[in-house]
Amino acid sequence: MSDRLSSRVHRSTLSIALALALAASLLPLATVAASARPAPTRRLRPATPELIERAVRRGEITEARGALYLTWAFRAPHRVPEEYVSDTPWSGTLPLLELQRTLPELGDAPAAAAARSALRAKTFACPGTTGKLPKKRSTKHFYIQYKTLRGATINQYAAALETTWKTEVGKFGWAKPPKDPVSYPKGGRYPVRVENLGPGLYGYVTGTRFAGNNPATPWNDRDAIASCMVLARNFQPFPGSTLDALRATAAHEFNHSIQFGYGALVGPGSASNVMIEALASWMEDEVFDSANDNYQYLWPDFTVPMGRFDPGFPYPYWVVFRAMAERFGTGVKNGSEKVYQTFWELISKRKATNLKALGKAFASSKNITLAQAFHDASIALRFLVNCSITDPRYCLEEGPAYAAFPVKLQFQHPGDHETLGPPQDSLSRKIANDFALNWIGLPTQNGLEVNITHGGGKGVLKVSVICRDGAEVRVEETATATSTSAADLPNLGLGPCDEATAVISNVKMTSATPKKTTRTDYTIEVV
Repeated sequence: MSDRLSSRVHRSTLSIALALALAASLLPLATVAASARPAPTRRLRPATPELIERAVRRGEITEARGALYLTWAFRAPHRVPEEYVSDTPWSGTLPLLELQRTLPELGDAPAAAAARSALRAKTFACPGTTGKLPKKRSTKHFYIQYKTLRGATINQYAAALETTWKTEVGKFGWAKPPKDPVSYPKGGRYPVRVENLGPGLYGYVTGTRFAGNNPATPWNDRDAIASCMVLARNFQPFPGSTLDALRATAAHEFNHSIQFGYGALVGPGSASNVMIEALASWMEDEVFDSANDNYQYLWPDFTVPMGRFDPGFPYPYWVVFRAMAERFGTGVKNGSEKVYQTFWELISKRKATNLKALGKAFASSKNITLAQAFHDASIALRFLVNCSITDPRYCLEEGPAYAAFPVKLQFQHPGDHETLGPPQDSLSRKIANDFALNWIGLPTQNGLEVNITHGGGKGVLKVSVICRDGAEVRVEETATATSTSAADLPNLGLGPCDEATAVISNVKMTSATPKKTTRTDYTIEVV
């Protein structure tokens, strides 16, 4: 919506969390909705929250009116005016988080008052829900309430949730979510409601009460949040198989439950949107590798820096997180998951946040810098070859499948951003600081020299000339350009290559959580 409604999650403060937790109606502290899953053959109409946001920006409705419509999208979707209703799958994470944070700032406007009243309405067991659910199912770790289901059985819901718990908590050792300190199901089971949700909404996790310290961690989390989960009763309308959609949603949403339990979504040093949502999307693969539901987020805009990646739609960035850590093993304890588990623990301990926490996580768990992990991922993401004959640093297990997947939600995979002709050709560009990349196509001939000159700005540009020869990706030369030195890569033998690309990654970290996007100029030439 306005800049206030679209500001980042990490600006929420602990005092806001406490105020929300103490609200008489148990107003949810934060809500994380399930993954968006667009149809595979057409460019989709914007989802309901985006339609409302655009109307606010155009001045067609007030910010308070937009907040009311967004509230209805969660609590009473039948009341949302038809022009703002879309069946495009959507996530309520950012809109609802910012709605909760911003509503108190909207004053006495009648629409704002109505929105606040709707969010304070009586709830049942899990904030944000209405109505009693007569059927119950208890598993080892979950207490599931439901009424009617379509397309999947309660046994399949239970199995998806239990497999998720056994993987994320049991196998990987991530800290289980804390119990609500006042009200929780028998046996301390995690509460789940299966609801008839509005168009496109898969489900969400929402805070119930402030828990303070999570007893599942050996340190004092200080701002851990107890939570509950809401899942859609019908996964049939969404692309992909019903069971794959259910499984992916369970893995994604329960990871948010764990994030709440680490105290990482509210309070000082809380994680940015891209870390919250893209890492939950990455977790889908770790738990249910064959579901591949997150393919539908492909592709992110790689020129947007990790530190500032779109706070309104951060899901596509999962593939970058996958590419940075896949070499360490997927779906196994102490593999890729160890990097990101360490990341959340650092935030929970308030030792670091966002980019700095991620850098420390790679260094402490895998003895590699974030700069190197990102640069290697930049190579793997350009060519998308599998790892049959290519160094695991520069390939992706499912790279060819990513390339073949037909959905283009926001951005197509760009291939090379620009291409240089034969010597003496050159071009100049800007590249964002805080982990962004450019791919510049090169002529496939022998005896080339590639020079990259830093043109001003803080950037540190890692540059590799890459040759793709069939299914093999090779690094021919690597250098670094800074404000005090150029990168010169001489005597390149690119004649045998099917493709050749200069992979340029700006690995300068300006801040753990950059407040604005800054860029560095450079010139690249072939001689």
